Amino acid sequence: MPRWLTYTLTGIIIVLIGIALAAPLGPMPGVRIGGAEASAPVSWAGAQLPEEVRLATYEGPFPYVVTIWIVESGGRLYVIGDPESTWVEKATRAPEAKLRIGDDLYDVLAVRQPPGRTDVFQAYIDRYRDGYPEIVAGFPPLSEFARGGALFELTAR
Repeated sequence: MPRWLTYTLTGIIIVLIGIALAAPLGPMPGVRIGGAEASAPVSWAGAQLPEEVRLATYEGPFPYVVTIWIVESGGRLYVIGDPESTWVEKATRAPEAKLRIGDDLYDVLAVRQPPGRTDVFQAYIDRYRDGYPEIVAGFPPLSEFARGGALFELTAR
């Protein structure tokens, strides 16, 4: 094998390992969440939440960290995902998770909610409609969205 090919392949492998060990990047999950341990408040009402947070599930040998949208409703935090996604499957099997908001890291349980919570799905739509109009416009009608999306409440543990 030519020396240049060996160097190229080695470089590609190093980059791939670096990506795999890093925090999530866009839609790609990662295994590093970072942050400093913090205590979750009793109520999240009025909290200044960023548009995206990091959520780590721990089903399997490595953490599975995603960047995800979050919504507060009634003082509680919720995330919504595609029922077929890897993080939904992992969180359903092992609900112990970590939530990173800014530099704070919270121990949470991702408690799967029954379908039909139109109040939370409406809050989700209202929160993201202005910033992501094309994405939100692509959501199914509210009743279908509330029946088909995987809704998790994030509770302190």
